[in-house]
Amino acid sequence: MNWGILGAARIAQSALVPAIREAGSTVHMVAARDPQKAHTFAEENQIPHSSSYQELLKNSDIEAVYVPLPNSEHLEWTIKALEAGKHVLCEKPLTLNASEARAMIEAQQKSGKLVLEAFSYRFHPQIERMLERLREGAIGEVRFLKVTYGFNLDRPDDIRWDPRLGGGAFYDVGCYGIDIMRLITREVPEQVHAVARMTTGGVDLDLGAMLHYSSCIGLLNCSFGLPFQQVFEVQGTRGNLILEAPFATDNYEAHLTVNGKAETFPKINPYAEMVKHFEKAIAGTEPLRFTLQQDSLPQMETLEQVLNAVDYPRT
Repeated sequence: MNWGILGAARIAQSALVPAIREAGSTVHMVAARDPQKAHTFAEENQIPHSSSYQELLKNSDIEAVYVPLPNSEHLEWTIKALEAGKHVLCEKPLTLNASEARAMIEAQQKSGKLVLEAFSYRFHPQIERMLERLREGAIGEVRFLKVTYGFNLDRPDDIRWDPRLGGGAFYDVGCYGIDIMRLITREVPEQVHAVARMTTGGVDLDLGAMLHYSSCIGLLNCSFGLPFQQVFEVQGTRGNLILEAPFATDNYEAHLTVNGKAETFPKINPYAEMVKHFEKAIAGTEPLRFTLQQDSLPQMETLEQVLNAVDYPRT
């Protein structure tokens, strides 16, 4: 399959270009607002063509596009890609709020093309194994979900410090915690309580939330001001389950511990597994596992609940 990349972002270079190639496909073209930046990115990554966004979407050789643009631009360019007849793999968070997610769903349905929100961690085998163990009742009835995901964002010019672009720790890493809790509960919470410490620039540096689901309580911590850490724990009536690296990226030897017994998973590239699945869904050989209507919309509804709970400033 021929892919185009809308935006010469770091994540595209470090993760998606290698993943597309590992899946056996081709990165045909990269686009950027700055023609020189697109050209340089193409040369550095052995991509045959570079262009503007508009030129890429007009290219009939491209079947699918990857959108790693700033969060504030996901809606606009995903819709434009759909209108151009392309399938879209869009970075998380899919949009900035539930209203935007509904607009994207409408565009997706009109186009007949597929859109997948790029939570690559879902495609790591530790996640399906975790869900299997919970379905088996390995820890009894689930009562608490606890997620921590933080790191030290020490680049002052990083776009994630810019509220106009959808910056902040919650949009960047907190969304992972919301998503993994939703994979287990399959619900939008009934109530949300949250607090945040804001930067002078207007984004959250630290955010903590308590989410009340029908049968359990979720606790979320996310930050741009901590040493790198991520962990997910599920507490049940008969024990607990821990993922020490729930959002593990490529070539990490992951571990799932259930009631003190650890299970190790071989090193894989979940980005490549995500691309392989999306291409099979495009080809019609397997159904799309995570859809906008059933997965991304309730995800955005929950994110919006948390943002409303902290009275997050809107640009």
